[in-house]
Amino acid sequence: MSEAPPVPVTAELASFCRQIRYQTLPPEALEVARQCLLDWLGVALAGSDEPLARLLREDALQDGGAPQASLIGTCDRLTAKQAALVNGAASHALDYDDVHLAMSGHPSVPIWPALLALAEWRGGSGRDVLAAFVAGYEMECRIGMLVMPGHYTTGFHSTGTLGAFGAAAACAHLLGLDQDQWQTALGIAGAQAAGLKSMFGTMCKPLHAGKAAANGLFAALMAERGFTSNPVVLETAQGFAATQTTTPNPARALANLGERYCVRDTLFKYHAAC
Repeated sequence: MSEAPPVPVTAELASFCRQIRYQTLPPEALEVARQCLLDWLGVALAGSDEPLARLLREDALQDGGAPQASLIGTCDRLTAKQAALVNGAASHALDYDDVHLAMSGHPSVPIWPALLALAEWRGGSGRDVLAAFVAGYEMECRIGMLVMPGHYTTGFHSTGTLGAFGAAAACAHLLGLDQDQWQTALGIAGAQAAGLKSMFGTMCKPLHAGKAAANGLFAALMAERGFTSNPVVLETAQGFAATQTTTPNPARALANLGERYCVRDTLFKYHAAC
């Protein structure tokens, strides 16, 4: 008996998230998205002078680059990818950033640094950015539904791994990429998705968020250029689900798309602890 073909999770999620528009999003989803932005700005500013943020900023400034995007809490401007890395790490430095249970991680810190850097560099209205954020958020939480709980219990830090997909989706949305480019961007993100729980308690934990932001932005930009990847990265043999979880659940990842956007279930912290 031949094996059943895999559920086309990558294509289905890309198709749904790509079609998200500000005009058709529920008011509640947009309200929470704005709250996510305010929360992210607060934690990024607070974390911008932490030692790990200063080290990353010094390294980026030493490398130099086109002044495309701002570093939070400073007057410095560097390339969009550098800004995404530094701002992403800074915003996770204090562990005060928002949480979503579907991904067992922090949804905003990989997305906002990439998305805002891209918008500052390439342009985009506030409405465009909010819709792109919701799209990226939905993507990373839906992939969380695909791979949890096995992904996290195996030892992966989902803010770094799933965050790369969320940042890639948000940036692909803002860039207006087509379906094939979206799937390519997700493949490029999957090739870079990384983060180990064994790094908790070190500077590498916040680095995971910064790398996810920078890698996601890179993935979308390279897909726009014509770079190639496996366009079914989530479900393919030796792909993301096959290698990074013991509990794959495609049906859960695709269930009830559009009925309740994941962003509405964001948890905001009162204390700097998970």
